[in-house]
Amino acid sequence: MEITDAQLHLPRPWSTWAHGDESYPSLLTEVVLAQMDAAGVDAAVLVSLPGVAPAEWCGTAAVRHPDRLAVVLTLDEAAPDIAEQVARAHEEPGVLGLRINIAFPPDALERLRAGAYEKLLTAAEHHRMPVCVLAPGALPDIARVARAHPGLPLIIDHMGLNQPPLVRADAPPWRDLGSLLALAARPNVFVKLSGAPTLSDKPYPYPDIWPHLWRILDAFGVDRSMWATDQHRVLGRLHGFDPVPRYPGYHSYAQGLHYLLDRPELSEPEKTALLGGTARRIMGWTPAPSPATGSSV
Repeated sequence: MEITDAQLHLPRPWSTWAHGDESYPSLLTEVVLAQMDAAGVDAAVLVSLPGVAPAEWCGTAAVRHPDRLAVVLTLDEAAPDIAEQVARAHEEPGVLGLRINIAFPPDALERLRAGAYEKLLTAAEHHRMPVCVLAPGALPDIARVARAHPGLPLIIDHMGLNQPPLVRADAPPWRDLGSLLALAARPNVFVKLSGAPTLSDKPYPYPDIWPHLWRILDAFGVDRSMWATDQHRVLGRLHGFDPVPRYPGYHSYAQGLHYLLDRPELSEPEKTALLGGTARRIMGWTPAPSPATGSSV
């Protein structure tokens, strides 16, 4: 089974890098690949984020490692040429989709309601380019986007819920789950199960999150659900952010995989879909051909 993480950013190294800016992105790429190797993850989608995981860094990593890394871009929706930017992104090697962030800055939701994202969304729909959406607390507004753009694949990041450590979980943590489940009625909406263990009050394998995850899987099915970790946020090691001390939902990359991989109620085909098959199908990421192992002379 090939395992694909549908969301990573880029890691902040544990030690200070004193060898110049030019080599720094290469360091981050090597760190993320080493973390994937250690956890048993074959491939991952890097989500670009200005100041945290710059598009240039993510794109370079994907071009250098096309069999293991691909990119979702965060573009400036207010750019006058945003439609042209989306068209160019659609043609860039390794770029699978776009991301919009309705959680930040604080006025993003009002701007969504005022139509500030329409040019980006329309262009993405034209190219059938998936758009990942970070919008905790705003899922009814995303439902309106899904209705207005029925040909646009929309992927809900982090199950649409507030998650530690960068923001406080809701009280109770799954309070807004009903808003996510309502989106299952829209066939162009998909969901990332990213960061789910951060909402657990129990140790690995996090039994208290499963009643909620089963509701998500029942509503969306494995063909519209995708595993992801957002592990560098979980670890509190994002570039540009101060390190985050250990917190109750902190968990390792391997734990973030095996709580689902080892779940006995899920069949092998279901795990294959959740752990990469659905993400690759929806985002159009076909595995790179294996390199030739040799030739006869």
